[in-house]
Amino acid sequence: MSRRATRGQALVEFALVLPVAVVILALIATGGQMLMAAIDLTQAARAGAQAVQGDLQQGDPPSQQLSDARTAVEGELGVGSLTCGGKGASGQCVTVTTPGTSGPGQTLASVTVWRSVDSFLPVFGATWTISAQATTDG
Repeated sequence: MSRRATRGQALVEFALVLPVAVVILALIATGGQMLMAAIDLTQAARAGAQAVQGDLQQGDPPSQQLSDARTAVEGELGVGSLTCGGKGASGQCVTVTTPGTSGPGQTLASVTVWRSVDSFLPVFGATWTISAQATTDG
């Protein structure tokens, strides 16, 4: 086999392998992006749950609980105002659930946070909704 044919063969192999390698790297990067968003949302949900727990101990109304949870979530995510879509009604991306009774070992509040995350590689779907939930106990 001549040297020229060998170079041509290497070029063809490279052309066949390159798209597969790029797709694999893009999938890995997208997965990392989603994992990072999930970790951030988990931390934000915990901050929101802690804020709601303080409100419950002070006897604040549900509207104040939601407002404080949202403020804590925004502070944890480092954003001035959450803009969300996806599963939330009217663009809400923070919900607070408080059961009617509380006591030792019972859940005081549950805070769910979700956010739509755009993939930097739109081939695999433009947007995913990622959510996290945190609860506080009495």
